[in-house]
Amino acid sequence: MERVLIVNADDFGLSKGQNYGIVEAYRNGVVTSTTALVNGEAIDHAAQLSRELPALGVGMHFVLTLGKPVSEMPGLTRDGLLGKWIWQMAEEDTLPLDEIAHELACQYQRFIDVFGREPTHLDSHHHVHMFPQIFPIVARFAAQRGIALRIDRQTVLNADDLPSDLRSTQGFSSEFYGEEITEACFLRILDASAHRGEASLKRVLVV
Repeated sequence: MERVLIVNADDFGLSKGQNYGIVEAYRNGVVTSTTALVNGEAIDHAAQLSRELPALGVGMHFVLTLGKPVSEMPGLTRDGLLGKWIWQMAEEDTLPLDEIAHELACQYQRFIDVFGREPTHLDSHHHVHMFPQIFPIVARFAAQRGIALRIDRQTVLNADDLPSDLRSTQGFSSEFYGEEITEACFLRILDASAHRGEASLKRVLVV
């Protein structure tokens, strides 16, 4: 059985330095894909760089915790900005789900406008799409468009929660290793994935 490892670098478009770091990691054979913050200050710069690297897969990094939203979100923003208070709102079950669904569609269209193509996959900043209230919205959105979605299957324990036509890897490793991420560390991650019987694994790299 062929096994596939995807090493994804988040936050493409956050800053020019972040963009250059991701591109360097890709050219050195470390990173195989990236996901873009469409509300990032350097998103246009990221799109320009990506045009020089047509083989680099670029997905969309859905943002609900940083910067300005693409659409009006009075129910989630404070002084016009997104922030980490979304965790408290999730715990209190006061998330404005209609606004979030609309923002997802707007960020998706913004990605197409900037990059001139659809994203290869979909995930989110700080994994907020895995919130129980938000996950059905994002999963349905991805399935309807045939876009692969990053899923932490340890969070989604019930397979019935997943649309039958949703594309995703079988495994996902979200741990943060910092400078400790070495070849030996990668091999341990792959061995653990193989032991679980996963044919595909996605690993997040912080650049």
